[in-house]
Amino acid sequence: MGSPDNQQKAKDIITFLAKVKDEKPDNAVTMYFVQRTSGNKFLSFKPQIANDLQKKILNMILPPVMKSLELTLVQYNPIGVADEENELLIPVQVASLSKFQDSIADDKIYTEMKQLKISKISFYCTQINYDGKKVYLFRQFSKMNKLRNSLVGHFWDDELREMDSDFLGIDELSDIVFVPDLEVLIILNHISLERIFNYRDEFLKITNAAIGDIVDQGIMQNVEQFSEDCRRDVRVMKRFTDMMSKDRLPLFFDHYDKVPEIVTALNLDLEFDAEGKIIYREKSQLFHIINLMSDSYFKSLLTERLGVVKTEDTL
Repeated sequence: MGSPDNQQKAKDIITFLAKVKDEKPDNAVTMYFVQRTSGNKFLSFKPQIANDLQKKILNMILPPVMKSLELTLVQYNPIGVADEENELLIPVQVASLSKFQDSIADDKIYTEMKQLKISKISFYCTQINYDGKKVYLFRQFSKMNKLRNSLVGHFWDDELREMDSDFLGIDELSDIVFVPDLEVLIILNHISLERIFNYRDEFLKITNAAIGDIVDQGIMQNVEQFSEDCRRDVRVMKRFTDMMSKDRLPLFFDHYDKVPEIVTALNLDLEFDAEGKIIYREKSQLFHIINLMSDSYFKSLLTERLGVVKTEDTL
């Protein structure tokens, strides 16, 4: 269930966007096309956009984003959310967002489009600035490689002519909504947070912290291999991010004495050494261990059936 305060923020955004749609202000749109460089830095390009085209863009993108914002708003879950739900993050939780904001500062922005390599665009952002308020709508960029590698033409005075193939496409959808005044980042498309803002770096940081705790507890043999396998699997990193946000790992340590019993009851492919440490051998054991750490195994009340809670990664 979404928080009433959060739902009100979404309603406030819808109200603002509806006002823009109805009043059709002049010069309310700025667009940024962003390339990601090595080191996860951003190069942002700001083209000039005629007022008539700005209004066409608004007419295209506002209805879908307003409709999307009507969905229930819940806290961000790295594993995923149910259908008909959007996710909420505090902007300071997304380090790359501040890098983007820095890249569009007056002394950093690029305005000469000949320097922009369209094939290198990572995402684009539509900024709506009206009545003292700003809303940023982020969208993953479609490379449209099939069209780029084919002939694109149009008819001119009954003649078929080839068009310049170095073009870009803008569609009606938005993936992320950022409103600085409300301090909210709303994710409309779950995977977009990773693709636009490279949120995988955050998963890795949290996973490293969790593995550090596991090392400190001394509960595993071959923890170096376990650590390496975890860092290579984004599904595992998402699970660590989820369990750390819910303080599940300390509970696992506190109740570690019950782990051998659970392993035996479920016939999991795990063994323990003479000191009771988990013996990690290979990657096939990863999710057994992650499920244990996140307390995902259960016993049903009716038939005392043993099982594992279904998540995005175990379906």
